[in-house]
Amino acid sequence: MIKGVFVSTLVSLFVLTGIARAEGPTEWIPPLDVAKKDKGEMAFDGCRPKPERIDPVMCVYGDPSSDKTIVLFGDSHAMEWGPPLIRLAERRGWRLVTFLRAGCVIADVRLQPNCDQWRELAFQEIADQRPNRIIVSTSIGRRYTLSLRGQTLSRTGSEKILRRGMARTLKRLASIRSLTPHGIKVKLIRDQITAPFLPPKCLADHPDHPRLCRFPRKRKFGPGFDVVGASKAGLLPAIDPLEALCGPHWCYSSRGNIVIYRDSDHLTATFTRTLTDWLGERIGFCCIPAVSGK
Repeated sequence: MIKGVFVSTLVSLFVLTGIARAEGPTEWIPPLDVAKKDKGEMAFDGCRPKPERIDPVMCVYGDPSSDKTIVLFGDSHAMEWGPPLIRLAERRGWRLVTFLRAGCVIADVRLQPNCDQWRELAFQEIADQRPNRIIVSTSIGRRYTLSLRGQTLSRTGSEKILRRGMARTLKRLASIRSLTPHGIKVKLIRDQITAPFLPPKCLADHPDHPRLCRFPRKRKFGPGFDVVGASKAGLLPAIDPLEALCGPHWCYSSRGNIVIYRDSDHLTATFTRTLTDWLGERIGFCCIPAVSGK
């Protein structure tokens, strides 16, 4: 299945303070009562298989005929970076191809049969696309709790297995022969911090004091199996969104009048679009040579 859509949204970028100041009520973007639906193009283009299916769904954005193919691979935390990546694909002439599945970890571990089968098929289809570069992102939150020898582990007890599995996944992706040989072949966008509350609700409850909707800049399970796996696979540096989401000690629910989180665990498409230039600088891939024979 190949679907694409081009969306251009002009959004002002404000200094990160966590405070929106305006005369009268703040006009939040997106409005707080619809923020949870601000998921971006890939969510509404059918780019994720339904839970009962194992076959990967592929969406294509940017220039479908380009000889520079970039793959986006991951769960819903990869999908939230779709809006700025679509803009970058349009600007830079990429063929952006997505393989996404909500609630399925891309680390090579046993989670659920449908997830595990989907992941294996996705590995094969990614290689078939002969990508020049691959971008990955995954949740590192509580949802990925594993079992071992029939016993359910705690989320903390699952961490070491997830780290090893993530390293296996990234090494496998980096070994795809079509990847451009110069520079980092697989780029990780680290997971953001989960808010301990619903940021849109907090902003609605404290319209004059959005600073009350901040939370500590601290990842719950240490550095995260995503970046530890990338380190084991030799694929650092990773892109850390906390540079844009947080100050030195606190993370925020808003930047100016832009809502950052659509729920406790996901960013709004409106906010991630404002990070297009920021992401483009850190992701590189601006001058990718074509692979011969593609």
